[in-house]
Amino acid sequence: MNNPNPSFFDHKMEIVPESSFKSIIKVIGIGGGGSNAVRHMDNMKIKGADLIICNTDSQALASNPVKTKIKLGEQGLGAGTDPEVGKTAALESLEKINSVLTEGTEMLFITAGMGGGTGTGAAPVVAEIARKRGLLTVAVVTAPYAWEGREKIQYALTGIQELKNYCDTVLVVMNDKLAQIYEKLAVKDAFAKADDVLAKAVKSVVDVIAKPGDINTDFMDVKKVLKNAGQAMMSSALGKGEDRAFQAIAEALESPLLNSQEIKGAKRILVTVSTSTDHALVMSEQNTIIEYLNERINDQADMVKFGFSTDDDLGEDLYLTVIAAGFEHEQNALDDFLLSDTRHYGTANKPASLTSGATVEFDEFGANSSSNTESDEVRFQKMVDHFKKGGPDENDFSIPTYQRNQIPLYDLSRIPQDEWIETPLYED
Repeated sequence: MNNPNPSFFDHKMEIVPESSFKSIIKVIGIGGGGSNAVRHMDNMKIKGADLIICNTDSQALASNPVKTKIKLGEQGLGAGTDPEVGKTAALESLEKINSVLTEGTEMLFITAGMGGGTGTGAAPVVAEIARKRGLLTVAVVTAPYAWEGREKIQYALTGIQELKNYCDTVLVVMNDKLAQIYEKLAVKDAFAKADDVLAKAVKSVVDVIAKPGDINTDFMDVKKVLKNAGQAMMSSALGKGEDRAFQAIAEALESPLLNSQEIKGAKRILVTVSTSTDHALVMSEQNTIIEYLNERINDQADMVKFGFSTDDDLGEDLYLTVIAAGFEHEQNALDDFLLSDTRHYGTANKPASLTSGATVEFDEFGANSSSNTESDEVRFQKMVDHFKKGGPDENDFSIPTYQRNQIPLYDLSRIPQDEWIETPLYED
């Protein structure tokens, strides 16, 4: 495919008239994953938000039907999976990014796939701009599949942490969890589900702000939940039939997308419910949702907000989304949430003689350890051989030595004393 005409991009992707922006909500898709999600939103005909895409890849921009486009950087050749290239390109395009965050903008959604070059590198730059402008900023991003490798996972972790520095709320959707839910789908369709989840997460919030509902949930209500909320999790479900309300709230709270995180640990919760005009939510259904949620959160949440909107495409069905935020142990939750199913590096296992639960097992990403039959002697010999070959490379030093070399650590307070074996380090 020939390179597109540069003048085409100058006109279509960099000159953005302010008069084209009327909503207080902007959605910016960054990189391939983020742009695909915004394309999906465009196909869904989301009302009440202005849609924008940014990319370092000119050809990807040209093939996307979203009207407002920003080419990041000057090259237009992509970031080559290098976040530093994506970051540099965004810094070169600050004026263009600022031009779409026009006067009157109150809220910004950022969508991106974490782990690649453009999304990982450029998204925090956009978030920082929004932060300086005082916008309510929410990032909705995906984490890579475990099989995509350690480097991409580490890039994703770094990118998410940087987003947390500038965003009020960061919603992370783990691709491995989507794979569990849609394991019977064709690979191409499964990838498209990630776009769908990101799009519906944004739509659920936009709808309750922009569309009239039975209970008025305005921008300030949403802001109270999402402002400085930190790490958040999201789950949605479709309810059908007479028990559609119970079915939707129960399924949403049991979804793998909540990543085994107890919702009762959330301090702020936003629930949005959509129904059609002819099959609107009734009081008994509203009570069902509220009662079920109250049972699960056990009065631990400081703030629970409900939003209701109308979507005639739903017919007789009910669509519900739960956004939970403000978890006390945010960083630990993020580690477990993102990477609990990743490949195991540096796994340490307890000896069979130790009592159950006595071992503190570590791997590089804090994941559950898989079995490891190598003895300490074999592991130490591998370590010696590795150093003979030149030692660890520069990247290895970001991993603690006991993890690199698979050295088990035990919590002695949880091991019966008669199972200790005390060995002096030095002979008298």
